[in-house]
Parts: sequence; structure tokens; C-alpha cells
Amino acid sequence: MGKTVDVPDSARSWAVAIAGCLINSLMSGFTRSAGLIYVALIDTFGASRFQANLPFSARDIVKHLGGPIVGALGQKFGPRNVTLAGGVLSSVGLLLCAFAPNIMWITLLCGGMHGFGVSMASTLGLIMVTQWFMKHKATGTGLAFSGSSFGSLILPFFIEKMLENFGLFGCFLLTGGLILNVLPAALLMKEPSWMHKKTSKKTVSEVKIKSLVTVKVLKESHESNNTSRNGLDAGSELNDFARNLNNKSENQQNDCILDASVGLSNPSFINSTNDIRDANINQTEEIKCSVENVSTIPPPEEDMQQETSIFKAVLTISCDPMFYMVSISLSTFAVVLDPVFIVLVDFMMDKGLTEEISKYFIIAFSIGDLFGRLSFGWITDRKLMSVKTFMMAMQISHGACFLLLPVFYDFYILMVIVTLFGVITGASMVMIPILVQTYLPSVQSLAIGCIAFVTGSSILMVPSLIGYFRDEIGSYDGMIYVVGGVAVIIGSLWVFEPLFLKLRKSLNVGKEVTPVS
Repeated sequence: MGKTVDVPDSARSWAVAIAGCLINSLMSGFTRSAGLIYVALIDTFGASRFQANLPFSARDIVKHLGGPIVGALGQKFGPRNVTLAGGVLSSVGLLLCAFAPNIMWITLLCGGMHGFGVSMASTLGLIMVTQWFMKHKATGTGLAFSGSSFGSLILPFFIEKMLENFGLFGCFLLTGGLILNVLPAALLMKEPSWMHKKTSKKTVSEVKIKSLVTVKVLKESHESNNTSRNGLDAGSELNDFARNLNNKSENQQNDCILDASVGLSNPSFINSTNDIRDANINQTEEIKCSVENVSTIPPPEEDMQQETSIFKAVLTISCDPMFYMVSISLSTFAVVLDPVFIVLVDFMMDKGLTEEISKYFIIAFSIGDLFGRLSFGWITDRKLMSVKTFMMAMQISHGACFLLLPVFYDFYILMVIVTLFGVITGASMVMIPILVQTYLPSVQSLAIGCIAFVTGSSILMVPSLIGYFRDEIGSYDGMIYVVGGVAVIIGSLWVFEPLFLKLRKSLNVGKEVTPVS
């Protein structure tokens, strides 16, 4: 039986998406449970709120700023290997926290070791998910991204129970063990066979027919006293076989057959009385290959081959205007989103709502976020919108919803706006790895790592914005107007995407990539 061939949008593809969902559930679930650990740190060590916040701030900083290192490792060693190493490192970091004597050791282990492990385990996984899909790219990516929403709903419940029954140190041990479940999920996430590393070495024993069929040459051994094979031109015969196989594939659905009686173009055989069938050759008379099966394998396009030279990858990214467009767009998106997690409840209380009622807006946002991640991938999958158009529409809508928050005071209107904001957030998050694969196909690992670095650096300005507008001016409204307005402007820049692509082509940065339409 022939070897099973990996194909896009297959059952294996959906298994990879589910594995990505599990990884995101574990990594993001612990992040969303930070408030519970935060309180336990204060109670256990008698730490101040500033000290108790240090492990989580350090974790976020290391996670984002470690992106370029993680991307370079993924570009060199492959995303799956980096994800596996990240799963081990993030788990060990939490396990060692169970033996930490003070808050500073927890900051080093949870913030440093665990944070860098999270960066390794979660940054590159979504790139692999997009590689396994052609027709259902956004839907599969949305399924993988939904893991963070599921994790934020489920894991805090388990951590709360672990803190109640086993205390802080027991919670660290059990959570570290739980995160080890990243490993079997990461083992499923190998790169597909059509994603090749760039290499200059060619294998002489492989002949490719229209990038679809590969014929492997097997060494032959035979015994013949009367027949000389010294002058056999194997290369010429192989080319004839390839053309014969290609011509017959249109009329024969399952098998391409090479008749052994075909004459050999060699003067040594002109006067020979031996029929080639009588030669003692250790091979069958027919060479069969399944054209129907291999025809579904996508050709290994030059743009999809992954650059293994870190220097060349860095040069490609730094000279590509689309990298800067994607980075600025996603950074603005993060600067809009990050304040929502921090100040949404306080902002609603400033409008006169009670704290208990204001908490429902967090739930509304989370439900909308999950719905957006799972429900809008078909728009680009069915090519009702191009990636560029969809991203532009989502980013402008994201900023517009943010701008509407200070305008209204009615509970139900605000609830609709926040829910819609969550839906747009979820639909936009799905596009992150798709943007990288569309515009930076040969340097995906390094690109998404560098984008995470730029995004993390941008988020560092959020506390200053919050402090200035709320503490100095006395209202969040100014911050919302500034950040929301910038989001609308940056989203509008996607209309110039064709010009950026022409600029990239003029700079001779790789081949021009046509966006998914």
C-alpha cells in the first residue's frame, strides 16, 4: 500500500486546528486567571499590590518582547520544535514556583521562565494552523483562536478550586502539570509536506512531473552473461518514462503503466537476441503510481518555502513595506483592545452604573469575542471579501465602536456596543496569522515573532494613557477618542495596499504576493 499523503483541508488539518485550540486554552486560560493568583500572592507572602503584580507584568513583557527570538528559532528549527520546547519551559517555570521562597523568585520563574515558554508555545502555533488550510483557512484559524475564549471560561474555575483545596503552592504544581498537555497537542502540529525549507541541494533520484508526481529511481541488479548494460542511458529513459506517464494520466484514472517491452535506446541492444523480458532484472514489469491521489498535493511554490537563513529572513522583513503595514495595523488594534480589559468596569461605573452591573459588560464582551472567532471565517474562505478588504472593514469598525462608548449612557445600548465590539475583536484576531501568511509567506515564523514584539512595545504606552486621561484630566473619554480615532485612520490605510505591493516589487524583495481574494 502507498504512503498516505497529507492534503490541505483534510481531517488532519482539523486535528491540527483542534490542537491549536487546546494550546491556546491552556496558555490564555492561565493569563485570564491572573486575578485569582494575584490575591493568593498577597495573602500568602503579605506582598504589596505592586509586588504581587510584578510576576504578571514581567510575564506579559517577556512574552511580547521575546517574539523576535522565538521567531528566529522557529525560522531555523521549525515551529513544532519551538512549540514543544515552549510547552516544557512554561510548565517547568510554574512547577518551580511551588518551591519559591519569596515573591521575587516567583517573578523570575513565573514572569521570566514561564513567560518566555508561553511566547514559544503560543506565538508560532497559529502559523502552522494556517499552513494546513487552503479553502477553510479563516475557519480553521478561528477554531484555533477560540481556545483562548474557552480557556478563559474554564481554567479560572479549576484554578479557583485548586487554590481553595491545595493552596498557592499546590496550585502552581497542578497548573504546571496541566500545562504539560501542550506537548501531545504540539506533536500533532507538524508542518505540512508542501511547506519546504529553502535549499540549494537537488536530489538526482527524483524527477518531478508538473510538480505533482515524483518518480523515484531504484537501483537495479541483474545477472546476464550475454547482455551488456554499460551504455544504458538511464537519464534519457527516465525522461521518456516521465513524458509517457504524464500523457497516460489523462486517460487512466488510477494507474500509470510503463510497458517493459518498450525498446531501449542503446546500440548495445541492436544486435542482441535476448528479449528484455528475459533479462534477470529485480523489478516488476509495471511501474504504478496513483495520479488521482497525488494530484491533490499543492505544488511547492517558491513563495511558500521557508527561509532558513536568519540573516536573509531579517533582511526580507526589514525591507518589506507590508511588514510595517501589518505591524502598525495590529499594534493599533492591540492599543485599542488592551484598555478594555483594564478599565471597562471602571469606565461603566463612571457613567453611573454599579460595579455589579458593570461586570456584565465583561461577560458580554467575552461572548461576542468567542462568536466572532468562530463565525466569520467563511467570509474570506468563500472569497466574499479579500483579506485586505476584510481587515480594513474590521479595523475601521473596531475604532468606530470604541468611539461610540463615551456617547451613550443607556445600559442596553452600551451592552449592544460592547457585544459588537467583542464580535469585531474576535473576527479580527483570526486574521493575524492569515495576514502573515498572505504577505510574508517565506518568513512566517520570524515575521509573527517581530510583530508580537512591536505589539508588546505599543501596549507599554497604555498605562500612561490611562493615567494621564483618568487621573490628570478626570475622564477616560479623551483616551477613547484619541485611540479610537487613530484606529480608524490606520484601518483606512489598507486602501493603499496595492501601492505597498508595487513598492515591494520595485525594491526586489522576493516575489510579489497576490493577496487572497
